[in-house]
Amino acid sequence: MSRTMKLKVALAALLAVLLLLTGLFWYFRIYTKTPEYAIRSIGDAFERRDETLFLRYVRLDAVLDSGYDDFMRGTMDAEFGHSRETSAALEDFSKMLKPAFITMLKDAVHTRMTTGEWPSADPAEDGADTENILSRIGVRDLTFREIANLTHNEEAQTAEAEVVAHQGEADSDFTFKVLLSPSDEGDWQVVSIQNLHEYAVVLEQARRLRIESYLQETDAIMVRHDQTSGAAQLRLYSVLGAGALGSQATRDMARQIMEQNILIDWQERKNELEDVSVPRSMQSLHQLRLKICDLHIAYAQGYASWMTDKNAATIRSAENSLRQAEVLEVEASFLVQRAKRSFGDKME
Repeated sequence: MSRTMKLKVALAALLAVLLLLTGLFWYFRIYTKTPEYAIRSIGDAFERRDETLFLRYVRLDAVLDSGYDDFMRGTMDAEFGHSRETSAALEDFSKMLKPAFITMLKDAVHTRMTTGEWPSADPAEDGADTENILSRIGVRDLTFREIANLTHNEEAQTAEAEVVAHQGEADSDFTFKVLLSPSDEGDWQVVSIQNLHEYAVVLEQARRLRIESYLQETDAIMVRHDQTSGAAQLRLYSVLGAGALGSQATRDMARQIMEQNILIDWQERKNELEDVSVPRSMQSLHQLRLKICDLHIAYAQGYASWMTDKNAATIRSAENSLRQAEVLEVEASFLVQRAKRSFGDKME
């Protein structure tokens, strides 16, 4: 190899080393100190369940402190409007709950970062209060979509990332505006989410619409089946009034109405209710309605059996089911009226 060629090879090798060193310097001293790197690292922390990495790039106490206030104000505005008296009372109550709320959220974040899952949603397990909070803020229903935009304000030494997530409960995308600023060590950190007030309003409005839709759909089911079962009940009273329970013909006709009309109607009512999409806040009411169906089904079956076996124990058991159903119907009616009152007159 000629001397000139050796010199060229040496210069090329030196240039490659310089480029490598420049690249390493850029990566470790410049790129790792950028908002882009911080955002990417937060995503990596979630995937790797690395709580230390997450807390390096998220100023969690600051995010939760300001986020709680903004979210609660948005929720109160959506639910109660801007009444000064109401707002003042609710703000005082909100401040009282804030320390416990934030503590439970920090524990939930710790669970998510160390196990890969949010705390259990099973109310039978410990942490029911935490689950209520997670459900309230809709975090379980958020699915990351993309970073839509990232702007850097060098003069103010801040950056804003637009993080798009799908909110399953609202069935729509929402763009969170995430504010970042550098730490004393030079790492960029998420310090707040600037539009949680807007998010709370959007979430609350979506929930109200879902509840309205649920009540309208289920009310229609209940009214239609009440008419059917009511008409069958009138036929039953007519048969019993025209004949006598001691007559086998009368008992056969009564059993037929109970089995072919009333029983089937309650079974169909339950099937239709089971097919309805139920908002979380309406789960108690919905389960109550399904239980009422079961009790009416048990009553119809027992009554029909009594028309055959004439056993006093059979009719006592059936009537007990009916009494339970009537008690639960009062409770269900109260829950429905309470839900409707929360929307004012437009659902009456």
